[in-house]
Amino acid sequence: MNQLTGRRWMYSPITSWQARKLSRMTGFDHDAAWVKLRTTTHPEEAVYASPLPGERDASGR
Repeated sequence: MNQLTGRRWMYSPITSWQARKLSRMTGFDHDAAWVKLRTTTHPEEAVYASPLPGERDASGR
């Protein structure tokens, strides 16, 4: 487990648990699943996320 993933488990365990489940079901990388869930459940944080491969940049730039 890398340092970022470890911090995510500590600070946001529910999102991390959901991301683990999503990554198992879809084959997404855990970090990509975490970003997808976090920006879905907390849209105000989307400005901090990098666009996922194959997705448009949500910032409108």
